[in-house]
This record gives sequence, C-alpha cells and structure tokens, in this order.
Amino acid sequence: MPLSINVGLSRKASKDYQSTGYSINVTAELDQSLLARPDELQSQLAALYAHAHEALDNQVAQGPAAGRQGSSQAGDRKAGPVKQPAAAPARTNGNPAPETSSQQRAIVSICNRLNLDPDSEAGQLFNAVLAELSVKQASQLIDHLKAMQPSEPGRNGGGR
Repeated sequence: MPLSINVGLSRKASKDYQSTGYSINVTAELDQSLLARPDELQSQLAALYAHAHEALDNQVAQGPAAGRQGSSQAGDRKAGPVKQPAAAPARTNGNPAPETSSQQRAIVSICNRLNLDPDSEAGQLFNAVLAELSVKQASQLIDHLKAMQPSEPGRNGGGR
C-alpha cells in the first residue's frame, strides 16, 4: 500500500490595498518503506515542499489572471513531478469571486439614499450588473457611492 502525502501551501499577496489569495495542494504517493528510513522520507517531503513553493511562486508572479481557465500563460509553466491543480471555473465576466451579500445590501442601501440605480452604477464603472461584480469591484463601487454622499453634521466626524 503506497504512502499518500499531501502538501498544501497558501499565500496572500496585497497590492494597492487589495489582496489576492493563492494556494496549491500537491498529493504524492510514496513507497511505504520510507517510513523505516526517516532521513530519506524527510528528503522526499522537502522536495515536495520545494516543488509546491516553486509552483506557488510562479502563480504569484503571474498575477491574478494566472489561475483562470484559458490563461495563455498556462503552457509556459515548467514541467515537473508537481501537477498544477485545476483552476476554479471562471465566472462569465472573468471575476474570481462574487460580491458578498453584505456588500450587495450596502450598495443597494446607499443607492436608495442617493436615488440611484445599483445596476446602472455598476454598469457605468465596470460594464456589469450588480450581481456580476467581484468582491474587489463591489468594494470599489461602495467607495465610489460613499464619495457621492453629502456629508452630514454629526456623522462620522462630519460637520466640524
């Protein structure tokens, strides 16, 4: 019976107050006899981690678009014993994750106060409807809408 080893790494990269998460999981089957040879087992594990680190570094260096299906860079990766995990299916507009329900509620609430249509505002900024926005885009839309609100005395230090 082979010995199954799973190596998982993740990293968060931040730029301009936005962050992107990267992760990789590698599973390898090693000879069970390695349990009797701990030094060799440790060497094999170190090699698996080194391959996983290299793959993760490649993903981070290529940026957020590297993990999406259909990326033109996918064929440029080095061939080796580490198999890249399949990317999650991309959304139709290419956004990695949908906005949260609390972001959506905040956008609708602010738009109601400003007598604006949320889908129209999302369309003007991102050429998409509200339901298609990513977490990052929804955050940017909230900031945009908050900047449009008139300052009110007594609210968040306004009216000094």
